[in-house]
Amino acid sequence: MEQGVQQKKNEMQLGDPYLDLRKLSGYSSLSVSTLRGYIKEGTLMYYKVKGKILVRKSHFDQWMRQFEVDRKKDLDDLVDDVISRVKH
Repeated sequence: MEQGVQQKKNEMQLGDPYLDLRKLSGYSSLSVSTLRGYIKEGTLMYYKVKGKILVRKSHFDQWMRQFEVDRKKDLDDLVDDVISRVKH
């Protein structure tokens, strides 16, 4: 909870910028075409001003959280897979 409050304070101080796809690509290391794909599928929220696509940094960061990897779960799944293959 404390981390969320601090993040909001930081966003307010930085002004929570809007990023065009080129800047968002640099920020995220995702290609512009990959970002366009997520926008086209409707999963990434964006704004369009005079044909220019803009994404609010805080919205992008929140959207990215869905891709966070639970390393313990990944390891557990890997172990289960190996054990399953050894048994068969």
